[in-house]
Amino acid sequence: MKNSISIVTAAFNECPGIISLVKKWLAYGENHPSIEAIEVIVCDDFSAIEQYEQLRDAFVGNPQVTILRNEQNEGPGFSFARAISQAKHSWTLITDSDGQFPIENLDAMLPGLWSTASRIAFTYRTRKFDNWVNRFGQKASNRLCNSIYGSRLNDFSCAFKLVDTALLQALQFDARYMNYSLDHSGKLLETGLEYQEFEVTCTPAPARKRPLKAEYLRARNRFFYITYLFFSVYLRKKRVIF
Repeated sequence: MKNSISIVTAAFNECPGIISLVKKWLAYGENHPSIEAIEVIVCDDFSAIEQYEQLRDAFVGNPQVTILRNEQNEGPGFSFARAISQAKHSWTLITDSDGQFPIENLDAMLPGLWSTASRIAFTYRTRKFDNWVNRFGQKASNRLCNSIYGSRLNDFSCAFKLVDTALLQALQFDARYMNYSLDHSGKLLETGLEYQEFEVTCTPAPARKRPLKAEYLRARNRFFYITYLFFSVYLRKKRVIF
């Protein structure tokens, strides 16, 4: 079906919130006049067994919901890639499992996307609810990644994306942990295809407090991944790799 959507997400100890979120996503799709069919694919990243069983049992027998489970903790990037590979509908919506992106953001995206030949919809947030360390990191990442790709995305690290499923499944994603949104954006830009960009709203949430070591590791991994993107693009331009 041309206007059908697979919603994919990665979850780690997100119950019971993820259960109500999936139900809300399904209700939205079933009641939207332009959406012909909807499914949700959740890849559980080796959550505590009681968390996983609660999620699994909530949707037993529901053909619209697929619950995957990693055999060990693999990271959100790996989990998103696994969920994407299972999408069956014509479009895939990538979104986080914490509910920060209201599904109603699609109201403004679908008419503009489905009436054109665009196969990619990026989004951007005008306000980000996170601690100042990560807000700074995201801003710096945005500048660096746009410089690498010669692009002008407003929010390179925004996870909420709607993409043609066949296109998305043809890409090879490789960010294992928290750089998955940079990975998705970069690989989509590398296709050279026309895209659209939409503003989305976010649900306010308390600033996340993480140990200093955790913040350091996140910043280090972000730096390593952006460096990898730079050399990948550079070597491709020099025809060293394809």
